[in-house]
Amino acid sequence: MGTRWAKIINEFGKASLKIVIDKDLPAARKVAEDCGADFSKNYKDAFKSRVDAVFIVTPHKFLYSLARAALLAGKHVFVEKPGSRTAKEMEILLKLAKQKNLRLMVGFNYRSFDSIRRAKKIVESGIIGEIDFIRIRHGHPGRPGYGREWRMNKKLAGGGVLMDQGLHAIDLINWFFGELVKKVAGMKNNLFWKTKVEDNAFVLLETPRGKIGSLHVGITEWKPIFSFEIFGSKGYCSIDGFGRRYGNGEILTIGRYDHKKQILKEKKIICNPDADNALRLELKEFIKSIDEKRTPSPNAADALKVLKIIEEVYKQN
Repeated sequence: MGTRWAKIINEFGKASLKIVIDKDLPAARKVAEDCGADFSKNYKDAFKSRVDAVFIVTPHKFLYSLARAALLAGKHVFVEKPGSRTAKEMEILLKLAKQKNLRLMVGFNYRSFDSIRRAKKIVESGIIGEIDFIRIRHGHPGRPGYGREWRMNKKLAGGGVLMDQGLHAIDLINWFFGELVKKVAGMKNNLFWKTKVEDNAFVLLETPRGKIGSLHVGITEWKPIFSFEIFGSKGYCSIDGFGRRYGNGEILTIGRYDHKKQILKEKKIICNPDADNALRLELKEFIKSIDEKRTPSPNAADALKVLKIIEEVYKQN
């Protein structure tokens, strides 16, 4: 992910990549040389005066400490999701960014995919009416040795699939509902990978107005899947496939239901599956928020909502 971000930043007209930090110095050198940047294995070198903002793209364990150090050094921060392993850590970052009047953006990049952005506009237009419920299924089969990777390590990741695909799914439900969740119910297990964190999780969310969101995320989906369904009072929209990893591209379906005639009319839209374009849009939003001195979207408050929900699921299990 760090290599992808370096490429995106380097190609962006309103920003330039100054330095790449990695404790693996040869790795830092390779990325830096490809982008014409300096490199180092000391993260403090990223806080030099000529650097305006820092991108933090590491395993979850290191996100909080590095983001905090960058904010204390007076730098704007883009930190990959979830931004920290705990809600308490995120609350500290949120408070610090406000005190320092710095921008703190959290990388929930699913929001910036073409199909998701189109679906959000459809919902906001009122075409499908008021949202009643949302259903998400998302997962992949892993790969040989996946159970030994950092994403399945409690100390490094903070959890299992809920702290990976689950983060994105919960953020999307929160974003589309546009209101706080009041009830959380969840179950998790690990039946295949046999690690100390979950390989499957099932979560139900309810808002004060009775809207319900359901999600199932797993690392035992032998056929990679991304299914995002939004049901409203006048119809629905659904997304099948995501990027180039989950299905064959992204297909957005809009369905309008005529209650009197009991007729359903559907329209399908083929969306752009370029995952790097989502990163470009995130970068654009981050820089724009700095220029306009406003809170970026998504932000630390969004991440805090997600982390609190996940912690409630863990508490129940």
